[in-house]
Amino acid sequence: MSRTPAALLVVAATLAGSTLYVPAQDVQDKVDKIFDRIEESKGSGLWAGIRELEELGRGSAESVRKGLTRADAYVRIAAARVLYGNEKREEALDTLYKVVGGKNSAAKRAAADMIASLVGADKGITAPDRRVIASNLERQATDSDDGVAQVSLWRALWNLSPANIKPIRELRKIHESADRRDVKEEAALALAEMDRFDDVRATLKELANEPSDRGRMARAYIKLKELSDDISKRALAPAPATGPMGKYDFKLLEEAIDQLKQYYHDDSKVVAEKLIEAAVRGACASLDPYTMYMDEKSIEELKKEALEMLYGGIGARVSMKKDKAGRAWLTIEEPIFSGPAYRAGLRSNDTIIEVEGEATVGRELGDLVRKLRGRPGTPVKFKVSRRGWTKEKEYTIVREEIRLESTTHRVLPGGIGYIRLATFGDKDIDLVEKAIKDMPDMKALVFDLRGNTGGYLRTAHRIASYFLDRGQPIVSTMSRGKEQDKRLADGNKLTDVPLIMLVDDGSASASEILAGALQDHKRAVLVGEKTFGKGSVQDLKPMKTTDEKSAIKVTIAKWFLPSGKSVEKDKPADSGVQPDIKAVPPDVDFWKLAEFERLRAGDELDKYLKDIEDMPLFEKIAESDNADLAVYPKFDAFYESTKTKASKDEVRELVREQIRKRVQDHRGKPLYLDFQTDHVLQRGILEACKLAKVDAKVIKEYGTFAKKPASLTGDKQY
Repeated sequence: MSRTPAALLVVAATLAGSTLYVPAQDVQDKVDKIFDRIEESKGSGLWAGIRELEELGRGSAESVRKGLTRADAYVRIAAARVLYGNEKREEALDTLYKVVGGKNSAAKRAAADMIASLVGADKGITAPDRRVIASNLERQATDSDDGVAQVSLWRALWNLSPANIKPIRELRKIHESADRRDVKEEAALALAEMDRFDDVRATLKELANEPSDRGRMARAYIKLKELSDDISKRALAPAPATGPMGKYDFKLLEEAIDQLKQYYHDDSKVVAEKLIEAAVRGACASLDPYTMYMDEKSIEELKKEALEMLYGGIGARVSMKKDKAGRAWLTIEEPIFSGPAYRAGLRSNDTIIEVEGEATVGRELGDLVRKLRGRPGTPVKFKVSRRGWTKEKEYTIVREEIRLESTTHRVLPGGIGYIRLATFGDKDIDLVEKAIKDMPDMKALVFDLRGNTGGYLRTAHRIASYFLDRGQPIVSTMSRGKEQDKRLADGNKLTDVPLIMLVDDGSASASEILAGALQDHKRAVLVGEKTFGKGSVQDLKPMKTTDEKSAIKVTIAKWFLPSGKSVEKDKPADSGVQPDIKAVPPDVDFWKLAEFERLRAGDELDKYLKDIEDMPLFEKIAESDNADLAVYPKFDAFYESTKTKASKDEVRELVREQIRKRVQDHRGKPLYLDFQTDHVLQRGILEACKLAKVDAKVIKEYGTFAKKPASLTGDKQY
């Protein structure tokens, strides 16, 4: 009897649909050997090792995960790459962030490049996930002391959010100021990728002369630019009247698709319709950061979540928080108080341990959020655990259309009004009007635009009119060298009280129109940081080819403030609206954040709050404790029980944070501002008091900051 070769038996079993059992130890041994080779190569074998790990398939995921704990940075990069592909995005990115923050310069750059590669190619990132990842990338880029790693991180942020102009600005700064040649060249290549070729043309031409990988990339970008310019010229030139191609000549695109069909290694990915859509995306992106092709899902997300602050879900802000054992669980940061989760009894710090039968421990936050969200009217089932419960509880909640509050207001001590505006949607016109009318006796108004990325031009126009006399100019738009539109105050002025506007580098577009116009007319004093610098107007133009399911968001004009100034300049330093008074938040102490996380996971804090629970006292502390430890009963004994390296005053901050959550849950209303800890708001309040001739020093709630020297809360720049 002849013997069949082992390899043929494997093929036969596979073709027959059988599953071959591979012992777990064998898989672990294979993974460990690959890790050893990566470590021995000192990075040169990184990609070869990654390919070997990926070929082992999903069954090796747990073995690969053990690589995250190995000392070698390259092994951790390889493990993170493979786990990201196995839907472990959060764990993978967390590992890569830590490598970027490490000491191995070459590994830091490799990790930063890996982040750029992964997030750039990931089309499944939801809007909430994007915001979290973008925030982490920006922090890592800002904190990094390695120029090349910084370039990779800013490039990663741009890949994640091409409409965000900040990475372009930061890379321009790096390119202009870098002392090291390699950093300058990396920044030039990154800007070329972002189609900012003109900014770095000279550097690329020098680099193109080098016989290196970067030299080849520079030559490729130069050729691509020449080809792009040629295509643009051909597209703008009218086709011959008798030509067979009609309006435009698409031979280049057709030939490119044919080449991909014939030679691309994975022909299943070469779908003509998708390639044409990608070409449209690229054509739009080549013009400016804000002109883009949007599919049906993107349009819906823009209209509902970004501008109208709507989504379908249970109504809760959630995050992943670790327990005492270091395991991360889905946790409710706070419920949306108008939503079904709050009505069902869910509260801040509740742990969701299971969603639709699947445990949440160690899972990706984005995956879990997608499970909780869904079409309004549909049910979702999950289990919840709470400190003090002997057994978890099961909930079935019918999803609703959740509206996040885009406009909030209240009267602060001393008669100072406060409005916070999160976006410029259609409904915000009426909401801001109601807020002003709800505070008829306010002596001054602090209007908070921090983090407001803009919205509708018409909303900015109407809100500006609430503070200006009829006929005063607000904004004008120019297109193709001609004035297209000029918006004047419409005569619906609501108040003359002194006005302070809070701004930062997240205040963009419509926020800059409102703040800049009121500053130009000396109607408002701006406090905070220089604004983002987006001075263009976009409009959605539906595509008939797709039955108007998709659209192009196209830049139709540039806008100008009453002074004639555009906030969007070629040089980032010249862009944006400058505040009258500079005020910035203090630097974040990352060790303190980690220590607070440890204390939240322990039992001592929860026991202490239960022991001293007194809602009238908690209500007072939530407003202000005047940084006085004496208002907290039995505090010294509690502090000793924590065995923490944090100071008593720092622990007081954590206790007050948790008390504010309990007060929110008790009231069923959010506490959106905290003038005791918000340094920029503090400076805004002090300036409002000064303009309203109110002595802030005699107001008890302002005692923690009213007597500080101005240098601690901001620098005046009149």
